[in-house]
Amino acid sequence: MKIIFQTKKLNVEKVLNNFASKNNSSGSVISFLGKVRPSNKEKKIKTMDIEIYEKMALYQTKLALKKLLKEIKIQDYLIMHRYGNLKPGENIIFLIVASEHRKEGFIFIQEILLYFKKKITFWKKENYQDSSKWLDKQS
Repeated sequence: MKIIFQTKKLNVEKVLNNFASKNNSSGSVISFLGKVRPSNKEKKIKTMDIEIYEKMALYQTKLALKKLLKEIKIQDYLIMHRYGNLKPGENIIFLIVASEHRKEGFIFIQEILLYFKKKITFWKKENYQDSSKWLDKQS
C-alpha cells in the first residue's frame, strides 16, 4: 500500500507487472490511467502545469484512504500522481488495486478518483498557444 507523488514519467508497464506479481493471490487487479487531454472545450492544450503541496496532499490522501478502507475491503493499492509540466498524452495518475473480487476494486478506484478531483491539494493550469487558464477542482 503506497502513495507516490513525483515529477518523473510513470513506467506503467513495469509498475503494473510488479504490482500484479506481488499480489498474485488476489482475485482481481484493476488499474486506471489518467492522461493529459489534447484539448479542453475546443482549446488546444500545449502543456499543463500541475502544482502540489505534497505534505498536505499526502495527509489528505491518507485521510481519504483511512475512511475508504473501512468501507471497502481490498488487499493492496498503489497511487501514483505526477506533477510539474506535462504534455498532452502524458500520464498524470496511475491507480492500481488488488482485491478478492473485482467489484471492490472498481468501487475503490472510482471513489479515490472522485476524492482526488475534489479534495486533494493540486492546482492545474492549462497552457494554450496564446494564453493559459487555472482549472477549478472539477476539471
